Amino acid sequence: MAQNKSNGKANGTGDTLAQVISGFVGNVTAIATLLLLFVFPLYITSENYSNILRAKYKFFWLMVVVLAAVCLLAGLAWLFIDRMEYGGAGMKKFFSRMKPSNWKAVFPVSERGLLTFIVIALLSTLTSEYLYESFWGNEGRYSGFFLLLLYVVMYFLLSRFLRFRQWYLDAFLLSSSLAGLFGITDYFRMDIMGYKVGVPQITADIFTSTFGNINTFTAFLGMALAVAAALFAVEKNGKRALWYFLHLAIASAALITSQSDNGYLAVAALFISLPFFLFKTRMGLRRYLVILAVFFSAAAWVGWVNVAMEETVIGLSGIGGVVTTLPGLPVLAAALWLAAVALFVLDRKREKAGKNGDGDGLSDDPLSPLPRRIWMWAMIAAVLAVAVMFVDANFLGHGERYGALGQFLVFDDDWGTQRGFVWRIAFEDYRNKFTPLQRVLGYGPDTFGIITTKFNKMEMHYATGQIYDSAHNAYIHYFATIGPIGLAGYLVFLIGSLKRFASAVKEKPVTLAVFAAVLCYSAQALVNIDLPIVTPFLWGFLAVGAARIRAN
Repeated sequence: MAQNKSNGKANGTGDTLAQVISGFVGNVTAIATLLLLFVFPLYITSENYSNILRAKYKFFWLMVVVLAAVCLLAGLAWLFIDRMEYGGAGMKKFFSRMKPSNWKAVFPVSERGLLTFIVIALLSTLTSEYLYESFWGNEGRYSGFFLLLLYVVMYFLLSRFLRFRQWYLDAFLLSSSLAGLFGITDYFRMDIMGYKVGVPQITADIFTSTFGNINTFTAFLGMALAVAAALFAVEKNGKRALWYFLHLAIASAALITSQSDNGYLAVAALFISLPFFLFKTRMGLRRYLVILAVFFSAAAWVGWVNVAMEETVIGLSGIGGVVTTLPGLPVLAAALWLAAVALFVLDRKREKAGKNGDGDGLSDDPLSPLPRRIWMWAMIAAVLAVAVMFVDANFLGHGERYGALGQFLVFDDDWGTQRGFVWRIAFEDYRNKFTPLQRVLGYGPDTFGIITTKFNKMEMHYATGQIYDSAHNAYIHYFATIGPIGLAGYLVFLIGSLKRFASAVKEKPVTLAVFAAVLCYSAQALVNIDLPIVTPFLWGFLAVGAARIRAN
């Protein structure tokens, strides 16, 4: 009896100790989150854009290593005190939860996919002909096993210990707006940092803000636009809604002037997904119309600038050029504004007339499922239409009938600035050049440049005049470098996380911002590169979203 009483006292005190240590680690993860979401976007050295990849990579790995080291020391201190003062009661409780029989409760399906991903990445590294290069990623974009491991470590530390606060997202938006404004000044060729002095104009124009390459910058802006739009859509406080509106406007203009077509995949993913959440209430419908109005107003403004200041600005081609020169674009933007205002006035009258029962006509008045069903079938019809056009253009040889759309529908080696060529040789090398083990575990993390140089050097030279060290598709890149099982684990993690975030939106609407950010990054990753300049934000949002859910 005395022993049981002693154990009960020890366990109670041990729980208090665990709470103290957990609180300390929570503060450490909060600092790391702010460094990632606020400081990291603006971090840049005093040199030039040629150093930006190494500088951002160093910032991130140092941050995570310090975070992990401090958390490890805190954990060791807890184990020591628990062992000396409480007979290891807390340690026994912890390890009892980590038994394989409890893994389902400890790790949801998405995180089991993540564990599969990192284990396969480790095996791929250990079995690679290029062990050193696979570990460090020095022959690619520094995205070897070391960086992948840091992503996973950061995810688990933040998802377990971070106490979610919405102002973390506000800090991210403030930082992203500053970076976005910087990018807009670069579109006007102002070069306020002096990084482009002496650089040929054609090269200077494709580097911008604190991110370097325009494709990388656009990947970041897609997440900024997603967070701003989602928070604006669900915010009921007028002043905070105005705050998010301003960031939405800046992100829209910055993304359009960033010149990269990749961003429009993120925009499409955002605009397609939001109605499934927002068309549940009248406020959601109004806010969605405003989001569209802001984006198309920004596009109309950029289109006007391109004509009025043609000799000053860089100008746009590709999808950006099409969007900003759409016939009737200003009329479309004005119509969206009028529709949003008309709905607001109508809802205000409903509120005053008291026809909305106990709810708030400006916020909570629900809509029937009909608008979401109409949207769902419209999107299904659009997907089927694109599929039919793709088959017609590629398999039936009718690409010419689609005019300017043909460059996007006809898939060949030149598609997507020669991405078609890179994707083709990636799968050909996998089928014909990889060993059976490499077909399972991949060639080694971030060894794509080694693959193409070893097997396709002359073909690349004659076809493109350059060496490709990335597949320019994050998923094909993982397929070739860590194999189909590793890619499957990564996809389970991404899709599972998105499903968890979507399910949490009803209870905690702010989760929509994290869902949208992850979705938009994942969409543009179909044609873009994972880099330590921008990919840390993806993992950060995944961790922040998981922390929000655990807090629930």
